[in-house]
Formats: sequence, structure tokens, C-alpha cells
Amino acid sequence: MAPTLRWSLALAVLVGAGLVLAWADATVLNSVFPHPGSPPRGLQPRAALPVLPGLRTGGGRLEFRGLGSPGGVFSFGWFLATGAVLLLLTLAMLALASSRARLAAERVSPRLVVLLLAAGISATLLILAATELLRATFLLLNIVPIVWAAFAVATLFGCAALALAAGRWLRGRLGGGNPWLGVVMAILIGLDAGLVPFAGWLLLVAVGLTGLGLAVVTRLGSAGGWNLEDLNW
Repeated sequence: MAPTLRWSLALAVLVGAGLVLAWADATVLNSVFPHPGSPPRGLQPRAALPVLPGLRTGGGRLEFRGLGSPGGVFSFGWFLATGAVLLLLTLAMLALASSRARLAAERVSPRLVVLLLAAGISATLLILAATELLRATFLLLNIVPIVWAAFAVATLFGCAALALAAGRWLRGRLGGGNPWLGVVMAILIGLDAGLVPFAGWLLLVAVGLTGLGLAVVTRLGSAGGWNLEDLNW
């Protein structure tokens, strides 16, 4: 089978699996997700608007039958939009920090996964402790958004580097191809796995913590990594 056909079939399968899983989460398993409170009903339309076949209105909101309301949390569109945003953010991070992402990806190996996960957990606990300390001082409360923004950027960078490393591994199995195709396929695999009921959420958390650990261990893809000898000058 030609490499182009293998890539096309693999991407089609991943996209199809993602759509099926998103539909299942939005319909069959929608009731198991915690939903925010119902919107206030102070303003109600005086007259009911005509509804097209396949649509229904409930609580003053338009809903697609079986897929939830447009823009609703845990609806079919919400899952697709969230996946698209994560895909675009990861690709943007790779485009903006390509050299650093490559240096970080070169240090990814199966034997270091546990170390990266432990580093991510430690960094998360440290950030939570720093956040509580800044809240207690009150005067430094404005720094908390900066800390969490740095936390989000570091996590996104680490996940992008993980996707780059996984994409390189996939390219070796599928017979070459454009590096961006490997990255997109790796991201789609992660998003599809994240849509698996119950276990998918835990997997996404584990991937995020591992990515954060990779960003911490490699100092956001710096050439030298952590080295206390730098203090000797």
C-alpha cells in the first residue's frame, strides 16, 4: 500500500472515530456529565417561533434533536469545537517554537515517561501552593493570573513536543510523510482517546501533566536543560 493511501486511510479513521465518540458523549452519555444550572427564565418569548423538523425548543433554547443546543456544554458541537481549538493551539505552538519543541521532543523516551509525569505532578502542586500563598498575601493577588498563564503555556508547549515526538514515531511506521501530518495524526489520536468515556478524561490529565513535566525538565526546550553548574561563574 502506498504511503499516501496509508496516511489518508489513517486520518479518515481517526476523524470518523472522533465524530462517533463525540456523538456518543453528546447523546448516550450526556447525562453522566455535570451540567451547569439551567438558565434563568425571567425573559421568555411571547410567541413560539416555528421550529424546523429535527429541532426542538426547551427552556427557551433551541436544541438539535439528540445533539444538544448550539454552544451548550458537552454538546456535539462543544466537543468538536474544543478538539479543533486544541489542535490549532498545538500547531501554533509548534510553529512559534519549532526549534525548542524539537529539542524537547528529542529527549522523550518510554523510560522517561514516569519521570516526566512525576515532574508534572510536582510542578502542579508547586503552582497550587504558590497560588494559595499569593492569595493569602492579598497584595500579590494580581500575579495569580500570570502564574496560571505561564502554567498553561508550559503545558501547551510540553504537549506540542510530545505530539512532535509521537508524530515522528508514526512517520517511521507509516512510511515517511510530511512532519505536520505526523503531528496532526498524533493530536487526533490523543483527542479520540480523550473522548473515550471516563478513562479518556484521566488520559488527558495524564498527557497534560506529562507535557508540563517535559517543559519543566527541558526548561522549555533549552539546549542545556537543568544544570546546577550554571551557578558556578
